[in-house]
Amino acid sequence: MSFTYPLGLLILIGIPIVILIYILRNKYNEQTVSSTYIWKLSDKFLKRRNPLSGLTGIISLILQILTIAAIAFAVARPVFVLPNAAHDYCFVLDISSSMNMKNGKKTRFQKAQDEIVDVIKSSKDGSSYKLVCVGDEAVVVFEDVRKKDAAIDLVEDVKVGYVSSEYSVVLGAAQEAFDNNPSSKIYLVTDKSYETSKNVKIIGVGGKNQQNYAVFDVTYSHAKEKLSASANVVSYASATELDVKLYIDGKETAKKKVAVESGVHTPVSFTAPCAGFNSFEIKVDEKDAYALDNQIITYNVEAEKAYSTLIVSDTGFFLEAVIDSLLDSEVTVVTPKQYEEVTDQYGLYIFESYSPKTLPDGAVWLINADSSIADSGFSVKGRVNLGAATMIEKSKSTATSTRKLLESVDGNGIHITNYIKYSGMYLQFNTLFSYDSNPLIFAGANALGNRQVVFGFNFNESDFALSTDFVMLMRNLLSYSFPNVIEETNYIAGEEALINILANAENIKATAPSQKEIYINSDGATALLKLDEVGTYVISMTIAGEESRYKIYAGANPIESKPAVKEAEFVLVGEREDKKIDGEFDAMMVLFILLAVLFIADWGVYCYEKYQLR
Repeated sequence: MSFTYPLGLLILIGIPIVILIYILRNKYNEQTVSSTYIWKLSDKFLKRRNPLSGLTGIISLILQILTIAAIAFAVARPVFVLPNAAHDYCFVLDISSSMNMKNGKKTRFQKAQDEIVDVIKSSKDGSSYKLVCVGDEAVVVFEDVRKKDAAIDLVEDVKVGYVSSEYSVVLGAAQEAFDNNPSSKIYLVTDKSYETSKNVKIIGVGGKNQQNYAVFDVTYSHAKEKLSASANVVSYASATELDVKLYIDGKETAKKKVAVESGVHTPVSFTAPCAGFNSFEIKVDEKDAYALDNQIITYNVEAEKAYSTLIVSDTGFFLEAVIDSLLDSEVTVVTPKQYEEVTDQYGLYIFESYSPKTLPDGAVWLINADSSIADSGFSVKGRVNLGAATMIEKSKSTATSTRKLLESVDGNGIHITNYIKYSGMYLQFNTLFSYDSNPLIFAGANALGNRQVVFGFNFNESDFALSTDFVMLMRNLLSYSFPNVIEETNYIAGEEALINILANAENIKATAPSQKEIYINSDGATALLKLDEVGTYVISMTIAGEESRYKIYAGANPIESKPAVKEAEFVLVGEREDKKIDGEFDAMMVLFILLAVLFIADWGVYCYEKYQLR
């Protein structure tokens, strides 16, 4: 026997106190009677009829002592050990997105929780409980919990996921639990069914004859004040006609009735007048058991994009004209002398034939910089004169970042007569063009973590502006310097979204569909955001005191949309053992019953003594 709260036994101190009170208390009561003669006769009569009348005080004392002892034991909560009477239980719970499907008024996940709770309640006291939740990965929620109430509370606190569950991950989690304890009772609680199983009990919570409609694979184009959007819709239970609607910025714009075959992806397309949009949604209007895949929202990545450029140059009008033609940008031109008085912040700083003392906190272009700059990631060796116009060489690197910067750039026809030789590069740059292995155009992040592009020659002393590659390379480099915060707006739950960190950005965070806030590390040029939920994520960041918000939509995984999924087998390899663990008997109920009996008995003795003996 052991005690859950052994300090409760301190209540036993009350026993000697009760005994002391019994010894010291006045045993005589003053009463008024009409006649001593009648009193003597009645007292003699009662003594003759009640031979135990002198023992009532002792009986009451004994009952009070037993009551105090029962209270002390009840507070201390004694637990009796029952050898080899209980088991170890391990529940492997599927928390994949399909568990959000409804079975009547409850979801499959809620039904799964109820099934686990029923097993725990029916188990022997003293059993141990372990819960492993499996989505795209297996997570041990709790283990070696030996109190039923605690285990049930933990099970009811678990939340369903929105990602897919791989068969190999689920099997691996169950196999690991079996390997660690071949005697444990392993339950797999899932909405998928299996033809055969071994060393595990499958508790299926999948529904029968459930209907689900879904929309996937949205694509669109926006040109000439017209939005063209298309998607695939599917019905998983039976052939039917679906009402599919197009919403632009939350307003219903178009509707089509689409005939679909069971399980067949059927295309549907819309064309609607649209000068501009922040978002559009394609939605299946019919109700079904799984609402998460009935719509997809697409956001316009350009809607929140803002450009601000500062050109520091004595002859910056050419660059201003180029940027104005390629971007809808706010461009400011100042001379090097005026730059010392600039206090506003910009997204891009272009320094032409001028080397600032320190780099600003923003994207930077250094054109023909002839002296070393702190934190730039390179040093200047000096100017090299070529004597005649010489063509520079395009990089042959197959790196993804380099190929993206040189997209649609041929690399022919750029000639220079002199250049600045750079060396001592201690940061990772992508060299785009070079001469004699000396980098002439390169891009990367400087020591401040900002995007930086370097031109090792003067535009006015080359034919770069006249080359066929000029416009395309400038467009690529401007896109690199002014990246979209989000390059895609549609993902699948479970994927990671790439977030580009803009210059001067502060307080960067994402708000999930559940309103959970996720703070994003802004130390680098990019960050990854894990999309664990279905719905709209809002990424917010503050630039120059103003907050900008960007939205992406994480859709339901198509793999999880099928209402009924059947697998061949779920077999745990190994030989099962039958070792039990010690169970427990909680005596609380017995003690409460005993307390009630003692209280009633003591009250009966009191009443007997009070009203019968006197």
